[in-house]
Amino acid sequence: MNIQAYLKETRKIIGVGPNFKAFRAQKGITHEEDPFLFIKSPQSLTVETDIYLPPQLTEFICEVEMAVIIGQEARNIAEEDVASIVAGYAIANDMTASAHFDTGRFKMFDQMTPIGQMVSIADPHQVDLEMWVNGNLIQKDNTVNLLFSSNWLISHISRMTTLCKGDIILTGTPSNPMTCQIGDVVEMKSPQLGNHHFTIHKEL
Repeated sequence: MNIQAYLKETRKIIGVGPNFKAFRAQKGITHEEDPFLFIKSPQSLTVETDIYLPPQLTEFICEVEMAVIIGQEARNIAEEDVASIVAGYAIANDMTASAHFDTGRFKMFDQMTPIGQMVSIADPHQVDLEMWVNGNLIQKDNTVNLLFSSNWLISHISRMTTLCKGDIILTGTPSNPMTCQIGDVVEMKSPQLGNHHFTIHKEL
């Protein structure tokens, strides 16, 4: 499935704050009300294996996630009908400019959402995710352990904003996201979603 055809139409990327149960426990989050949501720009998306980050970024956290690619416009979609509006799924890295939390810029930079190829999967609630950095396993979990499932999230978000073809939902990262450095090689692996790797460079 050609993800690039959908990425050309992406208007918004919606991410979810701590959503894996182990990561929430790691951060001491106990409430189970509506999840924290944020928006990234389409310019943050890249399918390249070499990414170039702006020189003002002094630190950045890498976070493997399952991405859901929307296939058609939808609003107020019922949870049981979500599959009908999904074009496919992909492995992605929801990178965070952690030094910019206090300024609100932590999700605004270009090339900070590396993404793999789009695939069809039988069950988005049983997807294994791993992140390796320089050959070391850093993150590992399965989407069965999300507090808010991908279908629930899409239904929930569609009650606030119209989802359009090409829009992407990032469903949350496992515990132990890692602060990476220029030169690091990041590998994202999933038997269901496929693998994608990228090397981090500083933009000249």
